Amino acid sequence: MLLFGLLVLFSCKRPEDGIGLGLIDPNDTLNARVVDTLTVIAYTVKEEPVRTSNLSRNALGSYVDPEFGPVDASFYTQVRLSTNNVGAGQDNSMLVCDSIVLALVFDAAAPVYGDLSPQRFQAFELAEDLFADSIYLSTDLAATFLDDLVAEHFSLIRPEPTRSVVIDGDTLLPQLRIRMDQELGQRLLGRFGQPELVDNEAFLDYFKGLYVRTDNNGQAPFQGGVLNFDLLSAGSKLTIYYRNELPGEEDTLSYDLLINTNCVRYTRCEHGHDQALEPGLPAVLSDSTLGIQGNYVQALGGTRLRLALPHLEDLEAIGLRALAKAELIVPLRGAPPALYPPPNQMFLFRIGEDGQDVVLPDQLSTVTSIGGSLVSDQYRFVITRYVQGLLTGTYPNDGMAMVPGNGGISAARATTAGLLDPEDPLRLVLTFTTY
Repeated sequence: MLLFGLLVLFSCKRPEDGIGLGLIDPNDTLNARVVDTLTVIAYTVKEEPVRTSNLSRNALGSYVDPEFGPVDASFYTQVRLSTNNVGAGQDNSMLVCDSIVLALVFDAAAPVYGDLSPQRFQAFELAEDLFADSIYLSTDLAATFLDDLVAEHFSLIRPEPTRSVVIDGDTLLPQLRIRMDQELGQRLLGRFGQPELVDNEAFLDYFKGLYVRTDNNGQAPFQGGVLNFDLLSAGSKLTIYYRNELPGEEDTLSYDLLINTNCVRYTRCEHGHDQALEPGLPAVLSDSTLGIQGNYVQALGGTRLRLALPHLEDLEAIGLRALAKAELIVPLRGAPPALYPPPNQMFLFRIGEDGQDVVLPDQLSTVTSIGGSLVSDQYRFVITRYVQGLLTGTYPNDGMAMVPGNGGISAARATTAGLLDPEDPLRLVLTFTTY
């Protein structure tokens, strides 16, 4: 009996592969029955704001996606002293700022989502504190002063994420270097030796941080992109380049204000779905029944996919109870634009009683992997334990949600097939044993 059980288990593991079926009687396949015509209701909804504070990277930039509408990402960050008691005992009356530069190191793995056309960058001083014990979301606003701190005539920059930068003979990681107004540098030099630069607590009370954004009005479709930055890189910082003209103490110097793990930082993202040039997404958001044709998933608080399995209870009436495998297959719809590749990973949750995302039991299993990676233009999820729980009444049939991986640090998006897609439809493949 043990050997027979193992034979059934492994023979039914992947019946859809069809290996060897032409050599045996089709009525003698170890009593496995595959059902792939069950109704799967899918529709697109706007995503709730996602957490973006203190994650591994931050986003900045904008572009116009014809299907999803304009996307505009910006970020807030503190900067901190690299030493305490800056300028203590020093005469700062002859300190002269030559330049002040905000350096942002590109994320090496994924420096841009979109293209690398020039963008116009802005930076504003924060007018309110950021708090380390707070969670900041993709829609959160913080008050800023009105003056743009980027130096005049230096705001339009073409990003070059593959080009190293040479500064004072040192070769640095590829980075965006935003030249700031010299008045900011001169103001900070004027605080050398003063109480505001005694330590970081005093400094953050004086200079609360920066809000960095772009101003790219009039972008054309497929123009621009969201740039990804590693603000925790040692090369990401605000540097004052200055000279001391005090007679007898002449020197050329620099001072770094750091962005590090002690800094509060978060990304903000705005989506203009109603401004999409193509009608699909606005239509699906206003009429969920159109999701039967196709749907839209977008990171950074854009959109998510909701799914429902309304007719599972009908399976028991036809004698299908012993579920061997359940696989949800969500194909891409058409070829994605080259500039906007789909997420490499999607996550699937069940909807809890209060509407919150709840981890599926298959995600917790050490025996099987739920999947969700993009393979051959499909996202495939093995959700056997969850569907079995629906059949037995262990879980309420309140639906599921599919969201993109790296939702707080990526601008990736995807269009997915619906139940009636003529080429590769959304489907749930259920394999039952009937012995």
